[in-house]
Amino acid sequence: MWKTIFLKEMTDALRDRKTLLLTVLVPLLTMLGLVFFYESMIADPGDTSYTVAVNEQLPADMNQMVKEVKNINLETFDDPKQAVKDGEANAYLEMPKEAGDMLQHHKSFAIKIHGYTTDDDSVITVQMLQSLLEQYQNQVVEKRLAADQIDTSVIHPFEVQSVDVEEGDEGENGVTSMLLSILLPMILVTSVISGALPAALDIVAGEKDRKSIEALFLTPASRLQILIGKWLAVSMFGILSGIVAIGMLLLSTLLFTEKLKQALNFGDQMWSIIGVMFAALIIFSFMVSMIELLLSVISGSVKEAQSYMSMIITLGVLPMFFTMRAGATQLDTYYFAVPFLNIHALCKQLMFGIIDPVAVTLTLGSSALAVVILFVIVRSLFMKEKWMLAK
Repeated sequence: MWKTIFLKEMTDALRDRKTLLLTVLVPLLTMLGLVFFYESMIADPGDTSYTVAVNEQLPADMNQMVKEVKNINLETFDDPKQAVKDGEANAYLEMPKEAGDMLQHHKSFAIKIHGYTTDDDSVITVQMLQSLLEQYQNQVVEKRLAADQIDTSVIHPFEVQSVDVEEGDEGENGVTSMLLSILLPMILVTSVISGALPAALDIVAGEKDRKSIEALFLTPASRLQILIGKWLAVSMFGILSGIVAIGMLLLSTLLFTEKLKQALNFGDQMWSIIGVMFAALIIFSFMVSMIELLLSVISGSVKEAQSYMSMIITLGVLPMFFTMRAGATQLDTYYFAVPFLNIHALCKQLMFGIIDPVAVTLTLGSSALAVVILFVIVRSLFMKEKWMLAK
């Protein structure tokens, strides 16, 4: 009998355009937008050029060094600082008029770089100029030491180098893997919640508003069978929304990006990772749908239920801030034992190609336990007239 209830609820929900909109269209558009946004964050600047304003000719060797950087263009302005304020230049390089003579006579002077800390292009330009000026300063010092026949090792006794433990392409893919490890669980969680939401609102609270829940209880189906049918229907929309979202994420990443798709090369582990992710998606959808059903049961109307549902979005996104800064190999065991937090932690490991049996077991087991506990609670409320009959 629960199959009949399940098919009925699925048919009714599919007739609702709002359900289809939140289950399919919203995840699709969200995926495309986020994929292009993250790709732009890590994309090579390429031909992007930055304008540096000056009011005086730079010393010849400094001018030559700056010109060798293809992304920087030097332009002379009567009022360089105003040019930066007006957006005509990204930064202003200010130095004394006699800078060249002062260098020749070994006199020190100050160089100021003016920019906007709230503008990304200006910040990048300032950082590039700082790096160039440091190189130029080292060159000047080395020339002076060479003129006095002093070895440069006197002031540079050692060199500090930062080496990524993941060498070569693996090291370069670390940034993209990190971004996807943040993006994937956030998308999975929000898509499942939003996909199951319309059905969960209508399937109990909506029937209370329409006063049709009493007629349903008069059918031969028991309340337990009705509950199971409704729960599976809500879960199915969550699963479908999650599959659409993840599928669109992977497809758009592979087709429309250059940097992000490098992180999706899992080799022989590809199907294992997909299998674990799919299992996590299913059990997470079961848990979310049960939470949404619980809120729908205790609500007297759809409007009241909607006010409660906003809490689930917060509950789903909040764990992202706990896993964001933790490394994939540094996640403690409790990360995988706490519902909602565990899906973020597991996805983070999967995006780095890590399949930890203990983490997978804890994630699926703790989520399954949460489903059982929630089912017992909802079943208890479902059996009581106080909660199920329209007020």
